[in-house]
Amino acid sequence: MKKVKKNLLICLLLPALAGLPSCSGGGSAPDPKVAGSTPDSPITGSTPDPKVAAQEARTSLEAPELAARVAAGTLPPLHERIPANPLVANHDYEGYDGPGVYGGTWRKFHNNTDLGSWKMIAGYAPLIRWNRLTTGLEPGLAESWAFNEDGTELTLKLREGVRWSDGHPYTSASFRAWYDLCLDDRHRYPPPVWCLVDGKPMGVETPDDYTIVMKFAGPNWLVPLWLATGFWWSEEYNVPEHYMKQFHPDHNDEVDDFVLYEKRRLPQRNPDQPSLWPWTISRIEKGGFRVILERNPYYYVVDDDGRQLPYIDQVVTTLVPEAQIRVLRVLAGEVDCQFRDMELRDFSLFMEGRDKGEYRVKLWESASGADPAINLNWSDNDPVLRGLIRDQRFRKALAAAIDREKCNAVAFKGLAQPQAATVSEEGWHFLDPEGARLFDLWKATDADYDIPKANRLLDEMGLTRRDAEGYRLRPDGRRLSLVLDAPAAAHIAHENDVALIVAEGWRALGLEVIVYTPPGAELKLRRDLGEFTVHLHGEAEMDLFTYPDWVFPTMGKYWHPQVGKWYESGGERGEAPTGIMVELLDIYDQIKHERDEETRHRLVQDAVRIHIEHGPFHLGTVARTPKPVIVKNNFHNVPDSGILGPWAIAGPATSFPEQFYIE
Repeated sequence: MKKVKKNLLICLLLPALAGLPSCSGGGSAPDPKVAGSTPDSPITGSTPDPKVAAQEARTSLEAPELAARVAAGTLPPLHERIPANPLVANHDYEGYDGPGVYGGTWRKFHNNTDLGSWKMIAGYAPLIRWNRLTTGLEPGLAESWAFNEDGTELTLKLREGVRWSDGHPYTSASFRAWYDLCLDDRHRYPPPVWCLVDGKPMGVETPDDYTIVMKFAGPNWLVPLWLATGFWWSEEYNVPEHYMKQFHPDHNDEVDDFVLYEKRRLPQRNPDQPSLWPWTISRIEKGGFRVILERNPYYYVVDDDGRQLPYIDQVVTTLVPEAQIRVLRVLAGEVDCQFRDMELRDFSLFMEGRDKGEYRVKLWESASGADPAINLNWSDNDPVLRGLIRDQRFRKALAAAIDREKCNAVAFKGLAQPQAATVSEEGWHFLDPEGARLFDLWKATDADYDIPKANRLLDEMGLTRRDAEGYRLRPDGRRLSLVLDAPAAAHIAHENDVALIVAEGWRALGLEVIVYTPPGAELKLRRDLGEFTVHLHGEAEMDLFTYPDWVFPTMGKYWHPQVGKWYESGGERGEAPTGIMVELLDIYDQIKHERDEETRHRLVQDAVRIHIEHGPFHLGTVARTPKPVIVKNNFHNVPDSGILGPWAIAGPATSFPEQFYIE
């Protein structure tokens, strides 16, 4: 940090001492009155020294293109564009080669025009950040934050001098504008769950441009974690209010509602919206088929030497929805660095093509606890099936009939780990010795393939009667039939493979299993509405304080759609919890009100013990599937390892990809 401040001080003093119009950090600016001294006209008879040029490329405080704009008077000098105390990018990982050079274009692809996979790389601009290992928090747009004694008030101090990509100051008015929308009945988004205590929304005060005070009806110790989680919360609460006012009905008489406002708030649809990203969207072609992002000249993050990031000039990402076309692009060397949207089944092809494509392959972790998990609807609409699913013997029988070794061999070429369904083993709740032992027990419980045991459990339940075709009969005399919702092979191949193997095992128990593969939109709708009996979903989560749903029935999703709706709506919708669900929700409520972090971790472990003793509530297949990362040989500073599974921890954004460079 001392070196950063020293270079920034030099940046401030040089214009005053030498009359220079810029702060390039690479020596004096050329004198336009001297022939041959302009940047595009080298001195006649001289030959640039490549070593000197390379050294200058690594010591200048800003990109040459920005220095040129400063010299031309079309951009303010660097010290007016970044904070006096900028955020310094961490690089505490293997794979960091050192300070980079400016320039180049990063080519990649995306598989959806919402650009979610890109936002996981460079759309993360939160007030508070997760650290790279997800073991704690670190400053972001906010330099500091602190609670009062009882956890009912949180004060954040913003980094002074941060600016939007159009040069407008970023202040507390941004957060204030967002929360005003949350409280506006005309706006369709209410205050999010982390703003509420006992159903009462928080109050927000902004006493000056760089202070945000949140006041709660009771202790709300988890809010800093929520502010750091995922790209989506910061995308919501960082509102460029100076730009968005023109679409707000209170500031524009020609606007009657918030329809246009919400449309213009989507960065992937509106390149005109000012941004806090390292690269800002400059052009969207063919409805998102091709997206071009350019360096943000006002970006607030620097490297160790105080040099403004990002190093890379431009990013070009292309929509490639077909998996095999994505493979061909990699093999042809048309991808510089790619983190997601690649199948593990193509790993051998990627390895074979390294020399010709001039790239290397790094293996990151998915940190998955189930890929996928088998979710049994705790509140199935059929009362008989509901009763069966709530019988632990039935769930254990279904778990014992899953051939996980076969799932691993067919869907993942033996590269995954057969186990019970869990969250991420790397999660910070399980880092202490007791937590690690508990996790090992969790992933081993109900993970064995044992058809005789499964049949015995069903027989013990009294499901011994069969029809003429050999299928077991339900207590009401009807055939015991399960509909298993799964994506089509063309959509998510490995989940389709797993679904067919699961169905095969359950049929061996005398169950009729119908594998239903509707279009993706219907599949998602059935899942979101809770209109399913069995469905698949990948499971990976590092922090159960903010994303508790795999263990605690707090939202209407996964294996508890109706109980979750009851909890998140404050009892207005869904189905009230009973029995073990009440116990799990009571533990989560304790977590929300607990100040001590270690005590919160122990409460999570208590809930996991309930899953071990009374579960499984959802069933495991395989886990810990590696994630290939493609990196061109001339592309640098990419970590050798990391986590790409759970989106909430925003990987690889927490590794500061703005310090990647091309040479």
